[in-house]
Amino acid sequence: MASKNSSAPVKVSGSAANYTPATLDPELRSAINSVLIEEGHVGKIQDHLLHSLHAHSSNWPTTVQNHALALLRSGEISTFPALLRRVLEDVRHDTANAPSGDANGGDVNGKKLANGADTANGNVPTATTTAPSLAVPQAVINDALKITRESLEMVCEIEANGAT
Repeated sequence: MASKNSSAPVKVSGSAANYTPATLDPELRSAINSVLIEEGHVGKIQDHLLHSLHAHSSNWPTTVQNHALALLRSGEISTFPALLRRVLEDVRHDTANAPSGDANGGDVNGKKLANGADTANGNVPTATTTAPSLAVPQAVINDALKITRESLEMVCEIEANGAT
């Protein structure tokens, strides 16, 4: 829940744009995270991400759930920690290997599928169809980055490069 009185913005050096996670000052990161949490931005980002995932035509949450169930039913995975590790690994792998700009492997509902089939033309995939991609859809990633940037702009004040 957003607080009624906004905290003072976190002052960030203009040179911070060139920082990597390894070079970002831990105190600055902690200050930014604290303000994001206190003012309700983290919840807003999470809600927006969840909505984007469910609204996207790839039906990503169901695809991930079906993958997890298949791993459990096959006996390949038998514990929750192992399942979580494996699903995250598979999502990362598919996302990293997704074609540029098309992390979900294509559209659905009468359009191009991950394997190139086209249901609009009656080309229904057969049992030999490859498993659906677990890649996070690029449009969802872009939406998440946009809402995160907006939240950061609301809580951070970028100082001129010469300022300390």
